[in-house]
Amino acid sequence: MKHKNGFSTQILSFFALVRVQNIILLVVAFILTAKFFFAPQLSILQLLTNLNFLALLTATIFSISAGYIINAFYDLSKDLINRPQTTILEQQIPQKRRLHLYFILNIGAVAAAGFISWRAALFFNIYIFLIWFYSHKVQHIPLVNNLWLTVLSIFPFFGIFLYFQTFDSFIFWHAIFLFLILLIKNLIKDFIKMKGDLAQGKPTIPLLLGEKQAKQIILMISLLTIIPIYFLMRSPNIGQMKYYFYLSIILYCIGFIFFYKQNRYTRFFYNLVKILLGCGVLAIIYVQHP
Repeated sequence: MKHKNGFSTQILSFFALVRVQNIILLVVAFILTAKFFFAPQLSILQLLTNLNFLALLTATIFSISAGYIINAFYDLSKDLINRPQTTILEQQIPQKRRLHLYFILNIGAVAAAGFISWRAALFFNIYIFLIWFYSHKVQHIPLVNNLWLTVLSIFPFFGIFLYFQTFDSFIFWHAIFLFLILLIKNLIKDFIKMKGDLAQGKPTIPLLLGEKQAKQIILMISLLTIIPIYFLMRSPNIGQMKYYFYLSIILYCIGFIFFYKQNRYTRFFYNLVKILLGCGVLAIIYVQHP
């Protein structure tokens, strides 16, 4: 029984380490994006029975999971301050084994991509390097770290574009919108992690410029989202997804006002943005193709 409990703890630790909830959302987003943006002529079943697409999805899951592991490795002391319970759970897997998992997942990602083509393998080699470079160097450079992390978040979806080689203005504006919202999410997270960042001497926008100016930067980026939303709403592809944008704009504005006035609403606003992102993934099913 003791061995069984130990194994169960190891599984839970692994799920926490690779952010399994984010991986699940990624898989859903990956499949829906491929289906409704790039290959509307294919059914979801046809996508999931296509070996090359499955290899692309597998490479994405493995590389991102490895990215979470290496980031947790570099952020250990800070994470013990910002999220101690989750970090302690992650530590149930010994550090040496976590590094082994990191290399195994990356090798698996490149191997899966290599099943598609050498270009796909090169693409994921670059992606793996960019993730490591962020964790090792870039995350200590304010603002650049936010931009870099945002690019890393949407980088796998660029792989879908390369795979299907289909692109139009609707996809472009949706990508811009997603980039801006993810950038906002990452900047809000800097507020949540301030205690650990301050203790570790990690410079972030709120710590360098002050909370008020950091919030003004988030406000400016929020206003920039009006541009892609405008072009998306004018597109015939928007379909019933327009109602997602109507509701999201209202909820976002309410959440931002609370966040801007009082810091105690920071986590509420952060969770709201995450929920809106998740709903945006599901809303993809309402995209229409003329």
